[in-house]
Amino acid sequence: MTMGYRRPHRMGLAVAATALGLAVGAAVTSGLALVRTVEPAQHTINVAAPPPPTYSSSEIEAARQAACTAWDRAARSTALASKSSAEALEQSWTSSESLAALATEKRTGMAAVSYLRTQLSAATPASTAIPLHDWMAANIDMLHALNMRHWDEADREQKRGNDLIDVITSECGLR
Repeated sequence: MTMGYRRPHRMGLAVAATALGLAVGAAVTSGLALVRTVEPAQHTINVAAPPPPTYSSSEIEAARQAACTAWDRAARSTALASKSSAEALEQSWTSSESLAALATEKRTGMAAVSYLRTQLSAATPASTAIPLHDWMAANIDMLHALNMRHWDEADREQKRGNDLIDVITSECGLR
């Protein structure tokens, strides 16, 4: 039996022609899609920022009082911890008592700042909130400097926080 040359089926030729036609059609459609500009979607929704909240004078005063009371507590606790730490460090920088006092000062400072943050609200007037935020920032910066053992920077930050005490006590009507 010899294998001779066979002619392709007409059916196979029709399938190949159809596939070629589809490929050409897809290429033309893709090309047209690339050159045609897309119209942006029409803007149908207007988004407006909500108006800033308004507070009554009694809400503002209550927020100011809450912030001032919280600051007074925070400032007293940090001052007490700082005093204890300073007294212990005067005796020795390496004793277990001085290291414990310094750790207590750091924990007290972070707790005081965290507590004070929870007591400020959107109704707290800027004249009260701004110096309180500055005081918290000075305390955080001081604690960071203590952790990094940058003693001069810690002293500067503590002084910056202390300089705000008169501003805050005046604003809050304390002492």
